[in-house]
Amino acid sequence: MTDTATDLLQSFIADANAAFAEGRAGQFWPRNHHRLRPLAGKLGRLIEPQERVDFYFHFMRLNGVAIAVREPEMPLMTEAYRRLVPLFDEGGTVGIARRHVMLFLFGFDETGSLPDGETRSAAEMKARLRLIAQAGKYTSLPAQRSRKSGFLPFVDQAPRCLQALRHLGYDHDRRYGDESYNYTDLDFWGMVLVCLLNRETRSDVVSDMTSGGYSLKFPEQHAANLHRSVEAVLPDVAPQEREFLALAQRLRERERARRDATDSAALVRVLDLPFADDEDWEIQIAIPLRGTTGSPLNAPDVVRLRIGPNPDWQWELNVYLKGRGQFTETHEKGLGNDGGLPRLGAGNLRAFPAWLRQIRERNGLDFDTAAADIFVGRKRSAIPRLAGWLAG
Repeated sequence: MTDTATDLLQSFIADANAAFAEGRAGQFWPRNHHRLRPLAGKLGRLIEPQERVDFYFHFMRLNGVAIAVREPEMPLMTEAYRRLVPLFDEGGTVGIARRHVMLFLFGFDETGSLPDGETRSAAEMKARLRLIAQAGKYTSLPAQRSRKSGFLPFVDQAPRCLQALRHLGYDHDRRYGDESYNYTDLDFWGMVLVCLLNRETRSDVVSDMTSGGYSLKFPEQHAANLHRSVEAVLPDVAPQEREFLALAQRLRERERARRDATDSAALVRVLDLPFADDEDWEIQIAIPLRGTTGSPLNAPDVVRLRIGPNPDWQWELNVYLKGRGQFTETHEKGLGNDGGLPRLGAGNLRAFPAWLRQIRERNGLDFDTAAADIFVGRKRSAIPRLAGWLAG
């Protein structure tokens, strides 16, 4: 067994070393990662110290996170991490290890150490790995926030999280430029959530992200995510925490102002739809081509319009034409136009019925608003008003 495991480890190291030197991804890891992961914390008797450093280096860059190891292995893994630090912002074939996760775990990068210092013990590393594992359990930020109780065992790590966030200037994603910047990163927001759950750090993290002291990329989106995280922890905040409650109120007012300025909020006001200011509502409309039989939801030729209150996702318009392609547009931009249809355009959501008449006259596409399927969740009183709007 040992020989087999040793051969496997050495084959991985040889392949990864050669591939890394040539700037390519390598082939051994994708095919054998499921066999290598169980061995990652058991290298002491299998391969030599320098081989272990190589293994930890490649494992971390390809697996994206550090390893829970025995105490004697910590210096070797830290040595491997020092090799990884200069590569964080390169992306590509270098791997998927991310600066903010690794900084939190190890406590330093090329610009210096956190106030708490570098991670020295295997016990510290294991505790921090458990927090990162918790943050990554979810598929979305709403799911993560809804399970905030899962982060309560980690509130003692809030000062460390705050130090890491500040060390980064709250800029956790530097690899691919603003176009690919991930402002919904689960690990980043998991660390923020831990800070918000700790009475000693929650005002600090909100103040940092809203005061202008840090130059945040996508500040509006960060503020919106922060607002939702703050709202999740508010039930646990004592009335005496006036500073935090005041910060939360300012965030709430900021987000409400953003929502009020959206195309979708303007439609709600014009049609007097029964949605509350802070409600997470959604409208879905499907309009089939005239003469279509059956449900509009299954129609081969159909217009679909989805509308919501999120300032960063206000509406999406799709036209599906069987055998002729698809038209797609959001409140920000057009994404595809196989049929050569006119754009509705930003700020023109209220003119959607006029747009339907335009494509009937210009493109010969007669979508039947009287046959529309309208979904609004439980607020069914909105349906007649929306039907009247569609009818023009």
